[in-house]
Amino acid sequence: MKRSTLLLAAATAILVSSCIGIDADARIAADGSVELTLAYTVSAAVDELGKLGANADYLPLPVGRNDLELAASRAGGELRSWSREDGAESFAIKASLRFPSVASFAAFLDPAGEGAAYAEAGGRSTLTIRLSEGFDPADDDMLEFVKLAFADYAVNLRITAPRTPTATSGLALSGRVATFSMKAADLYASNSPVTISLSW
Repeated sequence: MKRSTLLLAAATAILVSSCIGIDADARIAADGSVELTLAYTVSAAVDELGKLGANADYLPLPVGRNDLELAASRAGGELRSWSREDGAESFAIKASLRFPSVASFAAFLDPAGEGAAYAEAGGRSTLTIRLSEGFDPADDDMLEFVKLAFADYAVNLRITAPRTPTATSGLALSGRVATFSMKAADLYASNSPVTISLSW
């Protein structure tokens, strides 16, 4: 009985996390400031779950304008624009934010400093972002369900560095632009952590 409860909790976490598609474009200026544009689609069912106390932890991004504005200000940034468009089964959020530094941007992504970090050493700057902790499902059927049910969602990231990057990990590079793209279900159901990093 206890094992079934744990599996149900794990399944719920991954299903809810996978119900979101994200497009993010971060542009790092020469002075270190960051302009971020976000567009993410969330299942209406997830929005309802997110309002039920503990389930709010499963939403990787704030849904409401005030919550997103608070998250940005706590990191030293600001929300410049926000809009929401409702559909029959999902809704889409578009937002524009600005951060005074890459460190501030990293703090917005993860205030605890565990999932996102920025470091400078020897004239080299490095931004590291952990996109998934890794998940080891005991039920292969559940994993297949996740991949099929949320195949339409994807996580697309684009980071423009202030100068040509010297090293990348988990990113495709073209000039100063580094990109990452993966189906949301594959990302959140990955059996190993998924981390990207960019140095310039």
